[in-house]
Amino acid sequence: MREPRDVWERRARAVGLVPHPTVTKKVTLVVAADPDSLSGKARKVADHGITIVSEDGFGRLLSQPVG
Repeated sequence: MREPRDVWERRARAVGLVPHPTVTKKVTLVVAADPDSLSGKARKVADHGITIVSEDGFGRLLSQPVG
C-alpha cells in the first residue's frame, strides 16, 4: 500500500471506525492493496462475506460525509 497501515488506522479512528488487526466475523470491511488477491486472508474474508476495498476506495469512503 502507498500509505502505512498506522496512517490508515489513524484516519479510520478519526471518523469513528475501529480497526482490527485480524479478520473475524465481526469485521465489516477490509482494506487491501490488491482487492482481487487469492491469499488465504482474502479467501477467509470472502468466506465471511466481508467487503474488500482498495486503498483508493477506502480513502474515498473516509472523505464522504457521515449521516
